[in-house]
Amino acid sequence: MMHQTLNSSSVGTTAADTPPDVLTTAAPPVSPEEAAAAALRHFGVSGTVRALTSERDRNFHISAPDGQGYVLKYTNQAEQRVVTDFQTAAMLHVGARDAALPVPRVVPTLGGDPQVVVDVQGTPMVLRLLTYLEGTPLHAAPASPGLMRSLGTTLARLDLALADFEHPGSQRDLLWDITRTTSTRDRLHCLEDAARRDMVERFVERFAEKVEPRLPTLRHQVIHNDLNPHNAVVDPIGHETVTGIIDFGDALKAPLVNDLATALAYHVASGETRFASLVEMTRAYHAVLPLTPEEVELLPDLVAARLALAIGITAWRAARYPENRAYIQRNSERAFAGLELLTGAEAATAHRLLHLACQKV
Repeated sequence: MMHQTLNSSSVGTTAADTPPDVLTTAAPPVSPEEAAAAALRHFGVSGTVRALTSERDRNFHISAPDGQGYVLKYTNQAEQRVVTDFQTAAMLHVGARDAALPVPRVVPTLGGDPQVVVDVQGTPMVLRLLTYLEGTPLHAAPASPGLMRSLGTTLARLDLALADFEHPGSQRDLLWDITRTTSTRDRLHCLEDAARRDMVERFVERFAEKVEPRLPTLRHQVIHNDLNPHNAVVDPIGHETVTGIIDFGDALKAPLVNDLATALAYHVASGETRFASLVEMTRAYHAVLPLTPEEVELLPDLVAARLALAIGITAWRAARYPENRAYIQRNSERAFAGLELLTGAEAATAHRLLHLACQKV
């Protein structure tokens, strides 16, 4: 196992701390001008700067004169430093294991460190510079069979690259963890639609009884855990090839199959035929990184679990931050439609098709 830990002098050590939750702690404001000055001072990079939308951090896109793009990332101050260290080390590890994988590369500071702590209005924040991956956002591209296969293949390669990666920051207490699906019970009161709330509640109870007890027996490793349509970019011409998987902010050690389940959750209702996108992506993933029979058996329920998590968490966050409701709930309707398909009359069809997708050809 490879255990890659960054220089503690550059990131601090707060593993024993219990900071506030990153989803409920607002990062202090940073202007584009301040971001530009920080990029030049710490990384020697200059260019046109614009702010990016983020659920918890302060991020900026920098377009350098030579055409290279970067993302300057001020990490939310509530995130434990060991977790930030883990995410940075994971990207470095992937780059070393599979240099051709389209993931962000960590740009070192002028002093050679992968990240630096800066003061923002009296708040210490970890600052990183990553390469920007060009392409069309996945959510803006048509869900073709070829694109779904590329997603499955690329995700499997990423999981293979992370297979031997170990880091203390990977053991995280994260809301967006399928193994914590039952925790969403406490947030479902934020759902105003009674019928939809009942659908989610019934599934969560089934998950607690039938699925959760089996999770400890599955293969565990570090996974990306967030291949949603806003965290991938594709070839802008043909829309058939994944050109980037971004944002390691939700990475953690968990059942391997959860990575595929998370990615599939955003494509349940897409494709020319019922569950076509799920079949294409699963078949391509399985061809590169074969799933075990038990992983295949649990996969449809794990996809549904991710949808239930998304519904509960986004409803709770939208109620808490109504001014950011549109961004928080950008995938909500897709989540409701997918969960209804996977828990209703079509559930047996989904199980059968995913089993067939993982048979040897």
